[in-house]
Amino acid sequence: MKLATRVTICEVGTRDGFQIEPGFIPTEQKVEVVDRLSATGMPRIEVTSFVSPKAVPQLRDAEEVMARIRRRPGTVYSALVPNDKGAVRAVDARVDEIHTVISASESHNLANVNMSIAESIVKLRAVAEVARRAGVPVSAGISCSFGCPFEGEVPAARLESVVARLVDLGATSIGLADTTGMANPAQVARALERLVPRFPGIQWTLHTHDTRAMAIPNILAALELGVTQFDASIGGLGGCPFAPGASGNVCTEDLIHCLHAMGVETGVDLDALIETSRRVQEIVGRPLPGQIVKAGKWDRRYPLPDGVPARLAALSAR
Repeated sequence: MKLATRVTICEVGTRDGFQIEPGFIPTEQKVEVVDRLSATGMPRIEVTSFVSPKAVPQLRDAEEVMARIRRRPGTVYSALVPNDKGAVRAVDARVDEIHTVISASESHNLANVNMSIAESIVKLRAVAEVARRAGVPVSAGISCSFGCPFEGEVPAARLESVVARLVDLGATSIGLADTTGMANPAQVARALERLVPRFPGIQWTLHTHDTRAMAIPNILAALELGVTQFDASIGGLGGCPFAPGASGNVCTEDLIHCLHAMGVETGVDLDALIETSRRVQEIVGRPLPGQIVKAGKWDRRYPLPDGVPARLAALSAR
């Protein structure tokens, strides 16, 4: 495999994960989780979303969370915004970067933000203007890049058209999101082989959900094609409230464990991240999908059963 020596992970659990929890996660616990993630050396954290509290009541404390977190030098603290009003709130809260989202599917876009793709582009143009005036960079994500739960397959030409519109807005960083885990590695590779030469200079990110246990295989396919930025969620939290069947994002500690085992650096302390995942499980009150928390790292060793050490010693003495 042709692998980069280092990749950048953006932790999205405190936004993408907490937004769909049935109960409100107290502000102090959100701040605690962000601070714990910062302490692991996580290079990027999507902390929250500046969206209407009526639409996403679980993130109604966005300003307070941003005000109370401890900002580690070297970590980028971002937030998702749906429109220029949200962008103004995010700028006032001193985010380092604004994330926006639009769908490659008309049906999903209407279900998600109650706008057509064309209407969303108008809103994103206003967001870009707010960000430009404030000197805050913008990263654009495309939901349902590889498939829609309502329409099925998303044609490659339509995905390319949405990317082109975002590039026309001035986007230099674009995330391809497998919102409902419908993608496969060959499909991811085909999309990147089409898009990367067409839009030189774009920084690509892959945002995967593990709905069908394909997240890490899809990431490895993108990694082989030169993508080095990936979103992930602590413990595998998350899902899309407006996409039926969507489950959590790829688990951060599982992904980082995979990358480290292959010699790909992330700058993240995996042991500290595993402890953070255990704490998140306590906060949400249930086991999470992540596997490394359960099984331990690949180099974990167990005591030998009674009698085996003596037999090994006897074999060595022969």
